[in-house]
Amino acid sequence: MRENNESWQNQLDTVLIEIVGLNNLLPFNENYLILLSKLEGIRNYDTEFSIYRKTVFEAISLLRGLFNEKL
Repeated sequence: MRENNESWQNQLDTVLIEIVGLNNLLPFNENYLILLSKLEGIRNYDTEFSIYRKTVFEAISLLRGLFNEKL
């Protein structure tokens, strides 16, 4: 979305709301805090696209890890 100059901030806000809601479903752990930190960081810190993209993929990996812990 960001590479197409679309409203990526609105999508990120929606994702953050959903992830914060996970706190009610999953036990809090270190990876949850790291995931939220990464997403908040890209929202509040203007980074070059390559760093933004890398951070998004890291966040996806962390989220997958959180779900795999519960399976």
